[in-house]
Amino acid sequence: MKKLMLVLLSSVIAVMLMSCIASADVSWPRNVEIVVPAGAGGDTDFNARLFADKLSKKLSPNFVVSNVNGNGGAVGTRRVKDAKKDGGTVLFYHTALLVNKHCGTTNYGFEEYSFSCIGAENIGNVLTVRANLGIKTLQELYDYTKANPNKLKMAAQTGATSYAIAMQMKAAGFELRVVDAGSAADRLAAIVGGHVDVILSAYGSVKDYIEEGDLIALAMDGENDFVNEADKIDIKAIHNQGYETIKLPFYYFFAFPKGTDPELVQAFTDAVKDIVENDAEYQGKIYSSYYQRPFFKGTGEGLKIYADIDELLGKVNLTGKL
Repeated sequence: MKKLMLVLLSSVIAVMLMSCIASADVSWPRNVEIVVPAGAGGDTDFNARLFADKLSKKLSPNFVVSNVNGNGGAVGTRRVKDAKKDGGTVLFYHTALLVNKHCGTTNYGFEEYSFSCIGAENIGNVLTVRANLGIKTLQELYDYTKANPNKLKMAAQTGATSYAIAMQMKAAGFELRVVDAGSAADRLAAIVGGHVDVILSAYGSVKDYIEEGDLIALAMDGENDFVNEADKIDIKAIHNQGYETIKLPFYYFFAFPKGTDPELVQAFTDAVKDIVENDAEYQGKIYSSYYQRPFFKGTGEGLKIYADIDELLGKVNLTGKL
């Protein structure tokens, strides 16, 4: 926590200095690789590819997404951390960077990067169960696991956000058998195939299964309830259903290798800000696909948000193995 706060203070100072420097002469490489430590087809990949398309039109380089999954995202984050500092590589990831650190998958956090910004906010993942279990509410899930300890399998991915929520749930008394089932796409396939009973997933990924009655949505794992009157959606956050210790805010960020030219990082940050706040097509696509609203926080504010999440994750033991 102290280390992250020092990063926050130094980054704020850097932003103040950069505001005094003209960025018109930023030298970009021809191509910029956006490294996504997640598989293709999920919400993280969707957001990254949408940004890649928009950034390629706004800045001079060609932005290309590379999915570099493995070890709960650590393979991809390490690749960017160790990449050349020429602006040719940028990380697009989310809260799992800190989960990796707290569970011991990695030994680094944002201090090893030149943090750019938070470019998007996920509404949170929905806690979902198989409909044939007959469980309709979060309280019913809790009661079932108490009456049948470790009978239900909850899919997670070690080092990922699903793992952190699963551990928070176990600490709160849910007696679930947590199993490592891989990426979000793999976990969805596992529950649809009847191999696991409980998953966390982006709502957009499970929407059709919920509407068809195959899966039941019980709660959201983020800070807010998910309410959409037009689509008749009303899913309360877990921590708003009597389990105050279970939540994990989910933000997507950009970060360059530590030591990347500050002018280049600032030019990139400004471009992301403009896309998020002013591009109507971008705003429409993130909402229609994942019900996301435009959300942007610059370097200082973004790191402050992650400092709070870092503190939150420190309150639960994430070092156990599945």
